[in-house]
Amino acid sequence: MKKYLSFLFVLSFMYACSDIEGNLVGVSGRDTWYPDVLGPGKVPLGMVYIPSGAYQTGEDDEDIMGFHTARKHTVSVPAFYMDATEISNNEYRQFVHWVRDSIAREKLYRRSFGEEAERWVNIPDNFFKEPYRTMIAMGSDVQGGNTPFQLFMDSTNNAEVDKTIMTMLGTNTDNKKKPKRLVNGYQYKAPRGGNADDKFDVVMSDDDLRGIFEMYSGEVGGTKNKSDKPSTKGGSSKTKYDQGGRIENRKYFTLNWLEPVDYEDPEIAFMLSDMYLSEAERFYNRREIDTRLLYFDYYWIDYKEAARRGKIITKSIDARKTFAYDELDKDAEQPLYQRSKREPLGKDYKTDEQHRMTLMTMDQNSNKAWVDETAQKTLEKSEENGEIVLTDPESTSFTVLDENEQQSKAENIKGTILQNPGQDLDLGFTNSKGQHNAIRGHSDRSRFIIKERINVYPDTLCWSRDYTHAEHSAMAQNYFWNTAYDNYPVVGVTWTQAKAFSVWRTQIFHSWLQANGDLFVNDFRLPTESEWERGARGDLDMAQYPWGGPYIRNANGCFLANFKPMRGRYFEDGGFYTVKVYSYNPNGFGLYCMAGNVAEWCSTAYDESVYEFAHDMSQNYEYNAKDGDAPVKKRKVLRGGSWKDIGYYLLNATRTYEYQDTAKSYIGFRNTMTHLGRGGKDIEQENGEEIQTDIILN
Repeated sequence: MKKYLSFLFVLSFMYACSDIEGNLVGVSGRDTWYPDVLGPGKVPLGMVYIPSGAYQTGEDDEDIMGFHTARKHTVSVPAFYMDATEISNNEYRQFVHWVRDSIAREKLYRRSFGEEAERWVNIPDNFFKEPYRTMIAMGSDVQGGNTPFQLFMDSTNNAEVDKTIMTMLGTNTDNKKKPKRLVNGYQYKAPRGGNADDKFDVVMSDDDLRGIFEMYSGEVGGTKNKSDKPSTKGGSSKTKYDQGGRIENRKYFTLNWLEPVDYEDPEIAFMLSDMYLSEAERFYNRREIDTRLLYFDYYWIDYKEAARRGKIITKSIDARKTFAYDELDKDAEQPLYQRSKREPLGKDYKTDEQHRMTLMTMDQNSNKAWVDETAQKTLEKSEENGEIVLTDPESTSFTVLDENEQQSKAENIKGTILQNPGQDLDLGFTNSKGQHNAIRGHSDRSRFIIKERINVYPDTLCWSRDYTHAEHSAMAQNYFWNTAYDNYPVVGVTWTQAKAFSVWRTQIFHSWLQANGDLFVNDFRLPTESEWERGARGDLDMAQYPWGGPYIRNANGCFLANFKPMRGRYFEDGGFYTVKVYSYNPNGFGLYCMAGNVAEWCSTAYDESVYEFAHDMSQNYEYNAKDGDAPVKKRKVLRGGSWKDIGYYLLNATRTYEYQDTAKSYIGFRNTMTHLGRGGKDIEQENGEEIQTDIILN
């Protein structure tokens, strides 16, 4: 044993004396990133790898339709993964069932009682008591950090935060009983009779948790709900019921997906009765879920807008108009700013003359408020009478000022009150020589988190709607429901529904990676038009079709895709409507049905002249259409052609479109994900010398 300890000591001593210490070696303790093919599950199931490369886009033959929308030029695309097949009915049904089950679990949690409610959620290991969970949820808002009023250089307010946290930890003996109020209005008062050794139990006790699940809500009309006390099933007479009930605490819990929802159970069916179609709306008296209620709430981050610089005007928040710091106005009725609920989801707008404006500080070395330059009054001479006037950049009004008023306005500029949470912040610092490092940041980045809500159920009636004088009601009734069509491509999905599916798929995949202790990867998304064409061409230069070409039949005379051949003899290619997603032979990258079967949504907005102005590196054109936009701005690129299209639409270069809010019986989609790493043609090389070097460096 002694020899073993001596050996360990020698090893540790040798490591301490290693010549690596003191040199630039990067952050230690980080896991080595193993390329996808080495780690099981690193590549999402059903996707194929498409290496970085370039292709010649545009028509590979005569533009027989004369559209002239696909001019010749070279496009380079970074490595990515693409679904080998179109998203199938069964895969999309997983999304629909997830939304259905999440709504059901939410209802069961709200409508159950005590332990029955607790079974539908997961409780964090550290479910903090007050004031811990409030402080943790605030984050930088503890100091008002997510408002343009934050005094980053204000040591006085920072000291108050320090004292408050120390008081909560029971380590501050100075003025413990005196309430602490922070710059954002939060106030904390230490418990009476406390001493320096007092500490809170930061973990909820069983009695505390029981009390929460016994109560639906802790507040009714601003007072405690005395009728909502715990029953004899749980809780304790010693429990203080000031933590709220199930509803107030829902944000701290996640749904428990390990607990199955038995829709046939009479009690559960009763609690979920409002999820079903009413008796008057049922077909053949079948009790079915009302698919009109299957809404998916999700978020996406607008990185394009976040990357913009300049003043962004957002909805004014009234509470900020009365804000005043103690240092600026000691006689104010409410000297500290009480933070109101932010509205980061409001629609923003900007004006050209204010786009490049930033927030500046009057003096980096003293406690002055942020100054909004666009709100300052500018002194100008009126061209009409030569008088000095006061010009407001945000209005067209003029006020004549005398010299004293001019001087007064200039002196009072230090008290400018900001009412715009969307402006750029000047995060830079001016050194003692007067040099500014010009670093910018947004004052409230929550406004780039875009909230969406969408009904996820596909439009099954598109089969009947698309063809006026034809009989397709059998497809409308069974295509999405019947297991016979499980492996057929999903149709009747709008562009926005396909986008929501991609976000949901990302969430469940990242949750799984996180549960396994793995790093996050890139998001699932719809392919850009350039990615789609890169994948369709299969690394074949100047190929007309995904299989090469120039013919649409093989040597045996069999058609190579599902489309409309021979003037409408639909079944000549082996399928009347759609066929299974892995039908026909894959192209050089291993992708099925890149031509025919269903046309596929791309993320790219459609513009006939996009090839004239789009970049040649990872080419893409995005436009997030608003409700009031003209229909032409709501067009999204479709690629690949479908079972009802003629052969022209199967060409790799053919571009067409559909409106983002429409659902068709011939449009589906597949997902892509950007590859992490170099992305060379031989991915095995990224598993050899590169990975060994990474391991040595770590």
